[in-house]
Amino acid sequence: MDMKKYSLLFILVVIMVAPACKKYLDVNEDPRTPQLTTGETLLPHIQSYMGFALGLDARYVGKYVQYWVNNAANDAFEGHGNPFPQGAEMWTMHYTKLGLAIDQMLFDAISKEKWYYAGIAKALRAWSWQLCTDHFGEMILHQAWQPDRYIFDYDPQEDIYKEVEKLCNEALEYFGRESAKGIAANSDFMFKGDKDKWVKFVYGVLAINANHLSNKSTYNPAKVIEYADKAMASNADDARIQYNGTVGGSATTSDAFVLGPRRGNITSLAYVQSTTILNMLTGLPRGVSVVDPRIANMLQKSPDGNYYGATPTNGDPNGAVGNNKRVPAVIGGYAAPWPGRYLFRDTIMFPIMTYAQMQFIKAEAAFKSNQTGVAFTAYRNGIDKSIDFVSALGPTAITPAQKTAFLNSAAVAQTAADLKLSDIMTQKYVALWGWGFEETWADMRRYHYDTTIYKGYLIPDPSKLSVANNGKLAYRFRPQNTEFLYNLDALTKLGATNADYHTYEMWFSKQ
Repeated sequence: MDMKKYSLLFILVVIMVAPACKKYLDVNEDPRTPQLTTGETLLPHIQSYMGFALGLDARYVGKYVQYWVNNAANDAFEGHGNPFPQGAEMWTMHYTKLGLAIDQMLFDAISKEKWYYAGIAKALRAWSWQLCTDHFGEMILHQAWQPDRYIFDYDPQEDIYKEVEKLCNEALEYFGRESAKGIAANSDFMFKGDKDKWVKFVYGVLAINANHLSNKSTYNPAKVIEYADKAMASNADDARIQYNGTVGGSATTSDAFVLGPRRGNITSLAYVQSTTILNMLTGLPRGVSVVDPRIANMLQKSPDGNYYGATPTNGDPNGAVGNNKRVPAVIGGYAAPWPGRYLFRDTIMFPIMTYAQMQFIKAEAAFKSNQTGVAFTAYRNGIDKSIDFVSALGPTAITPAQKTAFLNSAAVAQTAADLKLSDIMTQKYVALWGWGFEETWADMRRYHYDTTIYKGYLIPDPSKLSVANNGKLAYRFRPQNTEFLYNLDALTKLGATNADYHTYEMWFSKQ
């Protein structure tokens, strides 16, 4: 849907501010009928769609990072192809579902001095810009949501990164104000009205934004560490979106999570656990044979009592026909004799930012600035709290003895001197598996898919890469398909009409 169309559609669904209403629609004001939608009303819908969009696009990003693979060989995304128009749901999220709703939330908050809701509006827009620019690259920034146009110019990713930082600082200013009106707990699916956790979330966005610039001369690891320290202080601070899974029974009426069984988005053999995550959980990154206790909750065991995974681009040739012991578990549901589990449930508090993630960001920044002691402590904290996170989700509780044994094993660095960058990044991969799709992909692109860093990741054989790639790996998705109907000139200038556009390296990942 082009920007003019979605602007008009959104106004019909969520009535905008009074001046805008008069501009778009010649309506009379009725004092008995509210003309404005409040931040309290808008926030649950915004947050719900955040997880929805992440989950839908994760079906494809998850194959680039090899969280899961197709049981059949030659999957297009595993070959780093980009079958258009898949993978653009976050474009819809950013411009259509969140865009004007956040504007309305901000207007409502400022006009009624609900300063914390103003902070939330700025925080969510910053988060959305960060995720989406890392997914799409150049985007429409300066002309976004302008009502009198349907043709837009695209802005450099560098400008969007600066906008994220600016929005975060504005959010912090609003959160720092005294407000007589707090955040209604029942309107906030993430933090139940806890303003302090929102502040930590903003610092988490800043930490991600600053750390993604690790290849730039302006990279400031001290600032990254500062932001990470001001972000989540424990698992209790994790940013998680609540999905109840109790309304209706269909994909269109249910409030079930988008990657749970009810919605059926990843319940086919096109999404099965990979050899890559299996390698990460069985000691391969450090060249040892140690089974991570998180494996029992994260992966599914086959009937013979062993864990298996399908190989990216090669599938599982010994699988579905004749040898069911080789069929990897279907993530989330009905093709296996168990309901959705781990994060792939109808009812779930789905994470979008965690304490463990912040610890690994801190560990990487400290390692790069030769603060090996700081890096080592943060690395160990990240593993420790990731184990707690996984244990709490079940179905198998990880005992203190199991956690201690793993932390003391050869699969984990035991001293600061022994710590390697690959230790940090592979353990971060495990901690983010199943939810941190975009962060993992950003990390991999920052390191240009380096398998000395991501030990266990399998670069596709050149013969398995998409023909359109010209031998290169994927770095971006194309914008939503209707942009190619209404904004073609701007996209042509970017090279977005070229078959290999999805391989164009991101600004953030370049030196």
